[in-house]
Amino acid sequence: MTATERRATARGRLASAAGVRNTPARTPPALAVTALGRDGDTVRLTLAVPGAQDLVVLVAPRDGSPAWGVTRHLALRYEGAALAPAQERALRLLALRLRDVPFRTLADNAPDAPGSASSSTGPDVPFDPETAQDVVTVDTWGNPDRWRTFLFRREFQRNASSAIRLAGRNVVEVSHGESECEYATPRIDGRTMSLYNYPWVRPLEEGPRPASDGSREARRLPSHVLTDLRDAHIITGGTARLEAVLDALAPRTTRDDLVLVKSTCVPRVIGDDMEGAVARWRGLGEIRYDDVFATEPTGVVSELMARAIASGARKRSKGVGASLAGLAAGRPFEELVGLLRDAGIAVRSALLPDVDLRVAAAWRTSTVQVLVPNPYFRKYYEQVFAPLGMATATPPAPYGVAGTRTWLEAVARACGRFSAMRRAWRAAEARIAPALARLRREIAGLRLGFVVGPGEVAALFDPLEMAGVPALDVAVELGFGIDLLVFEEPVTAADRSARFPARRAARGGPQAEACGSDVGPSIPPQLAGAVAVYRFGDRAALDALLRSAPCAAIYSDLYADERVLAAGKAPFSLQLFEPGLEGALRTGERLLGACRLPFFRKYGGT
Repeated sequence: MTATERRATARGRLASAAGVRNTPARTPPALAVTALGRDGDTVRLTLAVPGAQDLVVLVAPRDGSPAWGVTRHLALRYEGAALAPAQERALRLLALRLRDVPFRTLADNAPDAPGSASSSTGPDVPFDPETAQDVVTVDTWGNPDRWRTFLFRREFQRNASSAIRLAGRNVVEVSHGESECEYATPRIDGRTMSLYNYPWVRPLEEGPRPASDGSREARRLPSHVLTDLRDAHIITGGTARLEAVLDALAPRTTRDDLVLVKSTCVPRVIGDDMEGAVARWRGLGEIRYDDVFATEPTGVVSELMARAIASGARKRSKGVGASLAGLAAGRPFEELVGLLRDAGIAVRSALLPDVDLRVAAAWRTSTVQVLVPNPYFRKYYEQVFAPLGMATATPPAPYGVAGTRTWLEAVARACGRFSAMRRAWRAAEARIAPALARLRREIAGLRLGFVVGPGEVAALFDPLEMAGVPALDVAVELGFGIDLLVFEEPVTAADRSARFPARRAARGGPQAEACGSDVGPSIPPQLAGAVAVYRFGDRAALDALLRSAPCAAIYSDLYADERVLAAGKAPFSLQLFEPGLEGALRTGERLLGACRLPFFRKYGGT
């Protein structure tokens, strides 16, 4: 292998590990790493930035020293005194992609290049690599940018473990902490209000929700216990409190039970011995401590799944079968399974977010394992399924008509049933064609709004930054137009006119702009015709724009977002989106209902 080939291979390994491209992409959003080298404890990589000069980024282990931004393991700096807007967006996206990547992964895939690491003059700014935006969360006091934040992907990531539902045994989760933490992150069953519109919660799900751990009538154990630390425990220590709760559970457990101990922040700060309390427990069931704060978490759920799969059958069953990961149980799942069955493909096992360990035992009897891309399940895919050595398909998630067809055909191709799937698809598509045509006629002319900063535009069009859901692709496919309400620092009218030429003006409404150089590269070409851009620079301008923009409903990750309600419009979220062919119809009907809802126009827009 030549030196050039070795460098290209190294860039490819890095790209795979970091989730970025190693060649320039034809469709945004993407990153292109064009040069890579390691100098001691610094990895130097060069990003090709469309519309700007290449950007040299220096990545080192996170050690507390000043940096442009930090991820879980890394500190990012750049060469140069100032960033162009396009360079800043590229650096934010790189930080987002590297958020969970250890430095060792980068260093092992970078060729030695002594002397390549130069010092950076980049500024030290507050930056959240999990959301690629300045640090803004609901539990951040007095953040000056909170008023314009509508996307809360960091909160989704922080609470992603609540999406997992263990089944097949009695499970009790013991939360060691104080009650106030429970108010910030309440138990969510799809029927209780939460501060956030978590995408894995389905409040509109039809029919009974599958039991997560056995029927209610059969339970001997509570599903959730809180140790409820008080002031005295904070002062003197809470380990004894945890042990008392575990001792009370011990006589009620059997060998089929699982006690899962999790900690909130306070016990970690005061130094409680959670591991010791778990080790000293004398119940009959299995007990595990799930350290959600671990630097390199292995995950109890991953261990349980891997153990169940390892104990199951290894020989393939007769016929063609698939094992699916990443599709929640429920009506959309059953509909997709039905389409696979029509093509002669049996679903033999399904895991995540529902984890039934009895079902996991049949995982390796399938022809192929299908992993639906989802940022919250990535660690499970890496820890449980990647080591199995099975044939693997990872097509984009089956949302929308086109997305569902692409997913089904990819699964069928991996199983050798492509022709049969084409026949099954034609029949299924014909069944919904009249309803889909009617729905599109009703949707025609309606628009959905999204409020973002310039650095967030790319995330809207990247399913992996939207909980695996290609929300805008589905909306445009159904016939909706898209209004992007983009924050920009105040500029002069002349400067704005020069940078963002007017595209159209709504009668009596705000002026829409063409997708300027700061936004356009982030929008896939096939969607650009449906997108209009509006600008705001302060809170008053945002309030006015929320009222006057043509969009009839506005996206927000906050439950009952008062900013949207006060503007007289209905909020919507990822909770309205369902996978599958029929799921696309239900998604369109829900979005249409949000746009037509008169309640907020009548009572909210005052």
